[in-house]
Amino acid sequence: MDALSPEQLVPFIHNVRYWRHKEQFLMETDSHHAWMMFAVESGSFRYEIDGEEGTAERGDLVFCPPFTTFRRVIVKPLTFFVFNFSLHAGERDDSAGQSPDVWAGDKGRSGLPSGKVTIRDVQRLASDFDYLRSVWELDEEPYASRKQYLLLDIWRLYGWETDANRRFASVREDPLMERAELLIRERAHVPFSMKELAGELGLSPVQLTRRFTSAYGKTPGAYGAALRLNKARALLVETDWTLDDIARRCGYDNGFYFSRAFSAKMGMPPSHYRESNRL
Repeated sequence: MDALSPEQLVPFIHNVRYWRHKEQFLMETDSHHAWMMFAVESGSFRYEIDGEEGTAERGDLVFCPPFTTFRRVIVKPLTFFVFNFSLHAGERDDSAGQSPDVWAGDKGRSGLPSGKVTIRDVQRLASDFDYLRSVWELDEEPYASRKQYLLLDIWRLYGWETDANRRFASVREDPLMERAELLIRERAHVPFSMKELAGELGLSPVQLTRRFTSAYGKTPGAYGAALRLNKARALLVETDWTLDDIARRCGYDNGFYFSRAFSAKMGMPPSHYRESNRL
């Protein structure tokens, strides 16, 4: 089945628990009917989930899918949160009697979280932890909603950083595409040929498109178009230049073509964007 990205999934909290300086797990092996996430504030523990082994410490999230054996042993006294939650593909519609929970037993679907993710933005994660400590035991409103919000924020951190890690890993694995990206960035605002660029890199246009898309998630043409559009947006807001002036400086053929391309991408003409975004 198709892979799911974190952006396509929404976690709904069942409960959250918090332990301080825990020295030993009461149960070192178990499984649950819901998704679990261990969020480590301090200390460390070893884990094994679905064949993956590792050690989790401060800044790590450890996900365990439902009905999956979760083995863990504390290494250093552990301060951590445990979330139980369900995952839904998009917003849940309880009023319709539907339950679009993502079925964890579906091993054919990739993209579902399992094992450890290390969060680089430890300051934001620590801020979420601070708020959670004050509400985790409170079930009445508005505290239940706050816990849901904080779970969503941690989930977004997981999604953003997982996506960033995937993209950076793809780039690191293909240094030639790093060079291609630099050349596109240098030439994006003047007319240039992708065919000539491919030849300069020793590739065919098809090879360049395939490898660049794998590394950056966009074709070379779309990447260059995004760079031109970003510069045009800045010039619209920061200058009084005409559309023809901006078009020339951003690599568009003329003001008319620039206006059509801008409107198609932004959903409004350049003049409207300029009026709406000036401060």
